[in-house]
Amino acid sequence: MSIIGAEDEDFENDLTDVVDDQCPCFNNIDQLKDRPAHLLVFMQHVILQFDPAPLVRPSTSIIPLFSLFIINSTTLCFAFHRQKRMMGMTPNEAELIDVESHYPTDRIPMEMKEKSVAENLLDKMSETHQSIFTAVAFYMKHLGVKTRAVDSKKSRGGFFRRQLVKVSFHHLCRRITHAAFILFEGPVLAAEGPGQSPTSPSPQLEEMEPGLLELEQDPPNWRELASPEALSSLGKKETKRQEVINELFATEHAHVRMLSVLQMIFSKPLEREGLLTANELAAIFPNLDEIIDMHHNFYENLKKLRLDDGFIVKSISTTMLNRFGGTEGEWFQKLTARFCSHQSWALDQIKSRQKKEARFNAFIQEAESRPQCRRLQLKDIIPIEMQRLTKYPLLLENIAKNTDNPTEKERIHQSAECCRKILNHVNEEVKLMENLLTLKDYQRRLDTSGLKPSNELYTEYKSIDLTQKKMLYEGPVTWRVTKEKAIDVQCVLLGDLLVLLQKQDDKMVLKCQSKSNIAMQEGKQMLSPIIKLDSVFLREVATDRKAFYVIFTWDSGAQIYELVAQSVGERKIWLIIGWIVIGIVCVHSWTEVIKTAVDDLKKSGAPMRLTLPPGSGGAPFSPSAYVSACATACIYSLPAKVHPSPNI
Repeated sequence: MSIIGAEDEDFENDLTDVVDDQCPCFNNIDQLKDRPAHLLVFMQHVILQFDPAPLVRPSTSIIPLFSLFIINSTTLCFAFHRQKRMMGMTPNEAELIDVESHYPTDRIPMEMKEKSVAENLLDKMSETHQSIFTAVAFYMKHLGVKTRAVDSKKSRGGFFRRQLVKVSFHHLCRRITHAAFILFEGPVLAAEGPGQSPTSPSPQLEEMEPGLLELEQDPPNWRELASPEALSSLGKKETKRQEVINELFATEHAHVRMLSVLQMIFSKPLEREGLLTANELAAIFPNLDEIIDMHHNFYENLKKLRLDDGFIVKSISTTMLNRFGGTEGEWFQKLTARFCSHQSWALDQIKSRQKKEARFNAFIQEAESRPQCRRLQLKDIIPIEMQRLTKYPLLLENIAKNTDNPTEKERIHQSAECCRKILNHVNEEVKLMENLLTLKDYQRRLDTSGLKPSNELYTEYKSIDLTQKKMLYEGPVTWRVTKEKAIDVQCVLLGDLLVLLQKQDDKMVLKCQSKSNIAMQEGKQMLSPIIKLDSVFLREVATDRKAFYVIFTWDSGAQIYELVAQSVGERKIWLIIGWIVIGIVCVHSWTEVIKTAVDDLKKSGAPMRLTLPPGSGGAPFSPSAYVSACATACIYSLPAKVHPSPNI
């Protein structure tokens, strides 16, 4: 009997069937193909154990590469395991243990966990083994594994666009992929070339972006991760500060998760199934990919901050200012404003499609039933970006409230102010878009035939285009033409006009009214449904707390409109907004009058005489009232759609 040495005994142990730390998938190439994380570790090991020159130098013959891969797969896997045991560990063993110890659930099946870990390993490879990274990443993409190192690079020509692998790696990618196909897919597919197989995997509906799969699980609380000694040293105020920072991190985690659901459960499958075109999706979910990237990067920065500080964050102001201040904050504002401003239109489009198209409706209902949606419907998910923007100032102010360091406190306040500016801008864009959509709807349904009794009005307004105006406010009111005659109308306040639209079936009618049948027949004393604001002032109706007068004046007379709001508070809103807008319009008229008078004075040297604009003389609207209205307007800064509180 031969003497058995220590090395032989170890080798014999390697041959035994029962090995506690051996993953079964390394015993068989076919099994390995279905385990992306394990396959990636295996490929990296094999390539680095041999001369990688054929991979990284395109001029080198590809034959050595084939020699490398076309060997007995079982022997290769066995050699991998033996070297693992000789070294005492596998490269990236911790990651593989993480996969193996994962308990599959409906929400996070094993396939999702594998892809998530594989992507993290690819990102690590991009930093440590750049020479082979692109080639391996190219092949792993065939298995449905992506990487931020390749896919998240952006340029700002217009909107961000995803960039592909650099041209300098093109031949490298083709060579490693071709060889990998020989080993893992067989010579037939290799002969066809990558990308030509009828068997290329297509993403499933529930597939998530690998880098976002980890977000499916809620992160542990900071108290569970920080050391007991560090926790015991914290005072009450600092503990509260850490709680709010943890809330910011956890809610950002949840937000990125829901944005990824919007992308992977709805947007991409809708295009893949041919239910919506790329252009339609770009209008419904504008800049969705870029918004996910921004929030994901922000989340990763918060995550790194926690890790670097041992889960008790020392300073957070720099991370906040980098996100919400400066040029990055401006870009964040631009993208979020565009996305949020389209949400009302997007909801209308989806609702309309669901009513008209049974297949589209079935898809949406099936997608909403997915566990990733967490019992939320699409109409609940689309507004999440707007909702998130409202949370940032509150969270940051709460952090500042519990921060003792004066410099840190001030910088956090600055971050909160940046967030408020972004939120205000987005609100304005949302209101502008909503108002424009409303005017487009009114214009589509507009009927001007009711202006015909007045030739002058019909000639002037028969071709009016409401979409060319800026809508400042609107609402239902009752137009009291006489004591016996009252009409329900939609009152629309534009930048220079007050328009009274009468609903008839599906139409919005502009119709002249008269206080008597005789006047109607003679075409006299007609009340126009369109009132120019440069000759108007407002008055409360003393006998009705909900009513107000709109008095339209000109050189030879006046017309009085009595409008009744739906509540006392609503009347206050109409009066406040009305005076602001009228004040601005009239101040503009005064400016023109004064400018004309000054020009005349310069030319003639005669004393200045002002010719007052129509409707401006007398008590109803004195120059002091103009100044007051102008000051009020400056305070309000005339937002796109003013919403004063009813209790003003």
